[in-house]
Amino acid sequence: MRKFLIPTLLLALISPSCAAILGIGAGVVISQDMQDSNTFVAQVEEDIDVAWAMVKVSLAKQSKVPLHVDNSLRAAVARIDDADVTVSVEIYDMSQVRLIVSARKMGVTSREIAELVFNRVVQNFAKAQ
Repeated sequence: MRKFLIPTLLLALISPSCAAILGIGAGVVISQDMQDSNTFVAQVEEDIDVAWAMVKVSLAKQSKVPLHVDNSLRAAVARIDDADVTVSVEIYDMSQVRLIVSARKMGVTSREIAELVFNRVVQNFAKAQ
């Protein structure tokens, strides 16, 4: 019985149905990579705490409703032009931080709104220096 079971399992793993499942998994990875093109990233020379404070102030000025803030992750979600805009601040190196901006409107990434908010946040950093 074992002699028959092992080849059957191996054949099942190589069958086209498994290849279809692997293809679906690859499709998810590809779509996630495509969504990354709608995310805007900038490196700014600023202290992490100052940068985080500036991002929150900038988002608060642009949003008509209160922000959802996660201070431990340094990430904030704002409602701007009917889209949920997520901005996070990460340490890049000793003197720089990375700003990451993405937006979703009606469940779909919105490159236009992400770019608009990104430009406003970066302009605030330029004005402060």
